[in-house]
This record gives sequence, C-alpha cells and structure tokens, in this order.
Amino acid sequence: MQINILNDFINSYKKAYINNYDDSFSGKIKTICQNLNEPFMNPSPELSKELQEISFSLDKNINIAIIGQFSSGKSSLLNLILKKECLPTGVVPVTFKPTFLHYAKEYFLRVEFEDGSDLITDVENLALYTDQRNEIKKAKNLHIFAPIPLLKKITLIDTPGLNANKNDTLTTLSELKNIHAAIWLSLIDNAGKKSEEEVIRENLEILGDYSICVLNQKDKLNQQELDNILNYVKKNFSQYFKDIIAISCKEAQFQESYKHSNFEFLIHFLQSIDDKKVKEKFAKRKIFNLCKILDNENKLFLDIFDQLLLNFQTYEEYANSVFERFLNEIEILNHQILNQLKSISEKISSEIFNSIKEKEAYFYQKSTKILTKNLYVKYAYKIPYISTDDTYLSMFYHSESMNKEFKKIKNDIYHSFKQIKDNLVNLVNNLENKILFFKSEFSNIQKDNIFQSDINFSELRVFSNASEEYFLKDFKELLFKNLLELDLFFEKLNLKAFANYENATRLTISFLSDKINQSRVLYELNSSEFTLFYPQKNEIYERVLKELNVYEFENLLIDKPVIIKIIKDFFKNNKILIENKKHLIEIKKRELDKRKSQIIKSCELLKE
Repeated sequence: MQINILNDFINSYKKAYINNYDDSFSGKIKTICQNLNEPFMNPSPELSKELQEISFSLDKNINIAIIGQFSSGKSSLLNLILKKECLPTGVVPVTFKPTFLHYAKEYFLRVEFEDGSDLITDVENLALYTDQRNEIKKAKNLHIFAPIPLLKKITLIDTPGLNANKNDTLTTLSELKNIHAAIWLSLIDNAGKKSEEEVIRENLEILGDYSICVLNQKDKLNQQELDNILNYVKKNFSQYFKDIIAISCKEAQFQESYKHSNFEFLIHFLQSIDDKKVKEKFAKRKIFNLCKILDNENKLFLDIFDQLLLNFQTYEEYANSVFERFLNEIEILNHQILNQLKSISEKISSEIFNSIKEKEAYFYQKSTKILTKNLYVKYAYKIPYISTDDTYLSMFYHSESMNKEFKKIKNDIYHSFKQIKDNLVNLVNNLENKILFFKSEFSNIQKDNIFQSDINFSELRVFSNASEEYFLKDFKELLFKNLLELDLFFEKLNLKAFANYENATRLTISFLSDKINQSRVLYELNSSEFTLFYPQKNEIYERVLKELNVYEFENLLIDKPVIIKIIKDFFKNNKILIENKKHLIEIKKRELDKRKSQIIKSCELLKE
C-alpha cells in the first residue's frame, strides 16, 4: 500500500515537473528552463514566470523597442511604419504607456488596464489612453494591431521618453529588459551626447547584437554637416550598434521626398533581421543572465555557511589549543589543594601537640604484702591530658591569625575554582560572540533581485534568527552542567575540609583523649604490662588528616582526579557538539551544492 502511494507520488512529480524534450535548440532551452524551475531550486514566482516567457519566446515574434527622448520622433516613425496616424505626436511628453504594435488583418486597439480588465476599440481612440492631459482609467499597456506584413515576425514597442519624467524613464528601462533589439532614436542635432552614451552603456547587455542607432531630422542639415555628424556618432557609438543611419520622418511622409528620407533603409534593416537567430541569442542571453543571478545567490549562501563553518573550525582549534593548558593548571591546582589541606592539618596537629600536659593522678590497689594483705594501697602517677581550652584559645578564640590563614587558603582555592569556571565560560563566550554576530548580520537579509529565491532568503532569515537555538543552546547546557559539577565538588571540599577545621580539631582531641583514658584504665589494672598513651606528633597529624577527610580528597584530587575528569568530559562533549553543528552546516551546504550543480549543468547545456 505504501509502495503504491510512493509510486503514485513519483509519477505525479514526473508528470508535473519532468518533460523530455528533443535535442534541438528549442528543446535544450526548454530543458534548461525546466531544470532551473525544479522545486528543489526554490524558484521565485518572478523566476518561474521569466523562464516560462523565455521558453515561449522562441515561438513568438521578436520584440524591437523604439527608445529615445520624448519629441525625438518615435511616434512619427511608428506611424510611418503603420502607414496610418495611429500614435499621437506633440511637443509635450504624451506617450506614457508602453505601446505594442502587432500584426492583424485590420486596424484595432486593445487596452490592458491595471485592474486586469481590457478593452477592444478603434485605433482612433488611442489618444484617450496615451495623453497625460486626459483624465482616464489607468491603462497598463496598449496594443495596436495593423495589417502590416513587417509585424508578422516583429513586434514593435513604443516606449515613453527617457527624459519625460522619472516614472516614464523607469518604465522605459523596465521594458528594455524584455526586448530582442532596439531602435535607438536621437535627434540629429543632439546626437552623440555623453549623457546618452552613459544610458546606452548601462543597458548595453540587454540591447543585444541587432540594435540600430537612428538619427532623425537629417533634413535640417546639409550634406557636409550630415557627414560630420555621422562620422562623429559612428566614432562614439559604433561599438554599441550594428549600424548607424540618419533618416527624416518629415521627408518620409511625402512620396516625392520618401527616397531621400532614407526611411526605406530602416525598413530593409528590420525586414532582413534573422528572427530565429535573434530569438536564440535572446534566449541564451536571458538564461545566462538568470544563471548568473542564481549562481551569485548560491555563492552568497555558500559564503555565509562557509563563514559559519569556519567559526566552528576556529572555535574547535581554539578549544584544542587551550585543552592541555587547562589540564596542567588543574593538575597544579589539585596538588595545591592537597598541600593546603596537609598544611592545615600540620598546623592543627602542632597546636594540639603543644597543648598536651601532665597532671597528678592516683589509683588504689590491694596490697600484695603479708602484713598489709587485704588492704588497699594508694599509687600516685602523672597522666597526660590535652588542654582543650588552651588549644581552642590559641587556635580559634584569642588568635585571629589562624582563622585568617584558613580563610585565606579557602579564598585562594575559591578563586582558583572561579578561574577554571571563567576559562570555560570565556571559551563558550568566544563561540557565542561569533554566533550572535552571524545572527545580527543575516537575520534580516533581503534579496536584491526579483529572480532570487524568496524561499531561500526566508529560510536563511529563520535559520539565522534560530541560530542560538541551533548552535548555542547545547553548548550552554553543557557549560552549565560542568560548572554545576565544579561547584558541587568545591562545596564538598569546603564542607568536609576548609569549613571543617574546628570540628576536625574537636574530633581529633576527643579521639586522643579517649585513647589516653583507655590507656589509663589499662595502666591502673596492670601497670607492669600496660603503659600510658602519650600522643606523638605524627599520630596527631595522621588523625587530623583523617578528620579533615584529606585521604578522601587525595583520592579525588590525585589518584582519580575529579576536576580533571569534569574538564575532560566537557572538552569531549564539546568536540561532539562541534561535529554535530558542522554536520548540520554541511547538510545546508549539500543543498546549495545540488543547486550549484543544476546551474552548472544548465550553463553547460546552453554552451552546447
């Protein structure tokens, strides 16, 4: 059942997205458009539409735009081609909507409105929709249909003047993106200006190889002046256009001056255009441009993820570089703590030893002599004892030096622990700063071209905004866990050793006193066999070590060092996390590599 569902999905996908085209130029273009429009490419709606239009353009007329300043004679020129006064002319900028000229068996006008509606009407009504001085419903595009054979393979486009106003200039430049070639129309007495050349250079790529520069109003000049102007313009503009000619729309209106107007040369140029070749070059140019846009987008994303990957590689190298130093510092600290504990034990044992005194004692025992048999004899002797008051007074009550020394030792160890924790925090902060910078840099990134993928940029913004969750949370949790383990160990050390020295002193004195008392009991029972217990300094020291749990901590610090284990576990798990994050980034990069391969494949197919 599940296999059938999967097969149905695969078949539906193939039917929707995979078509097999022939090996012709048109088939290859359609294959490329299909490749670039694959779902995994996350194409924008504008890109999908553009690829569709490129694919359809091979079966449509070529588009040739008439471009120039207002009042340069664009409308007059097109009216001559239409053989009818269809387009309005004037000395003010009146043509403000792109007007398309198509072939039909009779003249009529189709108006596309911005609200999506359209209208079929007489050509004579064109002025209602082109004159900026009229209050009309907003038109989007105008389409003139005329029985002119030239229009069977060519669609001419009348564009607003480049310097009419800002909106019309933007409209003109946007229309340039969809043309196969252009007729660049200039008034002959203003031709070749630097400002005009700058506009040409800005749009050079999209003008194509079949554009022509036309100089209007040649009737204003004599032959010598005309030759000078043509030579000047050809010198400056010949690199941009297939040809440069001078015409007179005014002379072309009359039969007797039509031949002299040179208008026939323009018509011949348009008729001689190899439309198939032009369409192929147009499709290649458009697709190469799209591939370049998509490739730049892909490179941008690869650079972003490479930088993120480099952040983790740098962090890993830094962590590796400080690992041994961490261990060495902790090993020194472990011995320092142990030595401090032994030093405390030494001081306590010395004070206890110095507090051992003797006092008079006696006991009664039956006499073994015959004359005093059954009588008790008093025996006097000296017994050792520990002066508890003297010990406490010298260590805790009358002397602050001991308390201060113990506190200093405790503070030193505390600061050493804090330094270890700070080092771990600084290590993770090093990564955190990199991730937060990544987040701030790309959390609001926007595409700068309509053909770039909305989905890719949206996913990157989401990914960047969630970068703390993806890349910091685990490291911070690991850090918190290890800091807590260090705190717990320090607290154990503090409670059982550094804060326990008074209690250890009391327990040691109590133990030794009990031992003295036990030896006294045995001594009084049989003084010939048992001796009194006099605590030796090394015995006191050993007992203090036990009561301060020094042997336990010697095991935890030296034999099986807990702090080193905590740090090793941190760096081990830190390395695992780094590899996990690098793997996550590599997954993202593999998606980009797949898109990159698709772009490269499309470019290679296009070059064939």
